[in-house]
Amino acid sequence: MKVTFAHGLWSSTDSSKAEWMRAQGWDVLTLDMRKYGWDQAAQTRVVLEAIDEHGPFDVLIGSSFGGLATANAAAQRPDANLRLVLLAPAFGYDDLVAKTLGDAGMKAWEENGEHAFHPPGWEEPVVMPWSFVEVARTHSWPDVHHPTIILHGSADDVVPLANSDQMASNYPHVSLHIVNDGHRLHESLGELISITRRVMGA
Repeated sequence: MKVTFAHGLWSSTDSSKAEWMRAQGWDVLTLDMRKYGWDQAAQTRVVLEAIDEHGPFDVLIGSSFGGLATANAAAQRPDANLRLVLLAPAFGYDDLVAKTLGDAGMKAWEENGEHAFHPPGWEEPVVMPWSFVEVARTHSWPDVHHPTIILHGSADDVVPLANSDQMASNYPHVSLHIVNDGHRLHESLGELISITRRVMGA
């Protein structure tokens, strides 16, 4: 089975999820999601490039911010034969950032033109320009045209399960598979086997 894998915002091409997929015998194209930049438009471009230059794929898989980028890319290819599996996708990312920083933090970011984030486990902070927020506001809720299954943990404390539930409620060809897990879904990767089979048969 040939799949893409788009990692999350603070993850990398060394993602353990991609390693797990390869261990199942899958042909995985792991995308360098920061190839063109940090914002959602730049990361969507990476997925589009994979679809257009390296496809066709059996399934497009994306995690968190990479899941959102996968959905955004597919939305720009509505007539393509695509199937998506999204792992705790960061739908509603604009609101998530705003709630995390609060009104004062967002105002300071806009006035300063940049904000420094210190991802867990990273030695150096990441400085994000205000344009990151502006792009998020237009890319947080893409239209979903293709058969899609969302895998989301009931204990996710990063992206609310309600956001995925909203997408599944809005689109009849989107289904939500809930597991007892957190945002990283490390205890639920085995669910990918049945989920990918389901979406391929859609």
